[in-house]
Amino acid sequence: MKNLLIYINPSKKFDKEHSILAKIQIDNSFDLGWKKKDILLVTNFDYEYNGVKSLIVPDELYYEPDPVSTKASVVPYLLKQGIIKKDELYWCHDFDVYQNHVINEVDLELSNVDLGLVSYGYKPVWNFGSFFFKYESKDILDLLNKKMRERLRPRADEKMLTKLTTRYNIVNNDRYKGLDVTYNFTMRCIQSNYLRAVKPLKVLHFHPWYQDDMLSDSCLNIFMYGKNRLKKPLMSERLIKIFNLHGIV
Repeated sequence: MKNLLIYINPSKKFDKEHSILAKIQIDNSFDLGWKKKDILLVTNFDYEYNGVKSLIVPDELYYEPDPVSTKASVVPYLLKQGIIKKDELYWCHDFDVYQNHVINEVDLELSNVDLGLVSYGYKPVWNFGSFFFKYESKDILDLLNKKMRERLRPRADEKMLTKLTTRYNIVNNDRYKGLDVTYNFTMRCIQSNYLRAVKPLKVLHFHPWYQDDMLSDSCLNIFMYGKNRLKKPLMSERLIKIFNLHGIV
């Protein structure tokens, strides 16, 4: 399996938050046993950390209406360029999506499908912050990119993918599999999602310093210090140490 991270910025550099998260992602991947050759960091600028060098892609892949949707433009480009290989599973995720425990490919049970998708849990919409895909999903991801760029609006990738697989039924349900929320555990409805999730939680999804009126505390306090309805930390001690190493306490 390959670990795919994508970041494009018109400034041709990481912003303040992502400059920290990029290092956390790489250190965390190594700590969990990923090999350097299996960590694919894709940017539109030169970058290297801990031996991992970025693969540079064109600036025009940037999706201005919603920068986090940019990966839906980049993955089809990687497929077209032959960077995405056959007979390999890829895990693509945002920089604020952290692997908490080892992910065993066999547990995903994706051998007979092209895409592994995770919903928000509390609503029937795919969360594109963490998804698994194979080369054979090329036509689906090309279509998603095309439809997304016709709409030009925030979260177009998630909304359109949900429509393609449910409302419009354009993508046959035998080509994708809905995965447990443990592979993309988000900051909303933590108590109900935790009850339905396979433990230990494999993947956590949150911006460390984010907080809004719907959250009881900052995301960091919720996930690291257990200031949530479960009254327990959701991050492993191993992951907490990596955050602390990079000044997030």
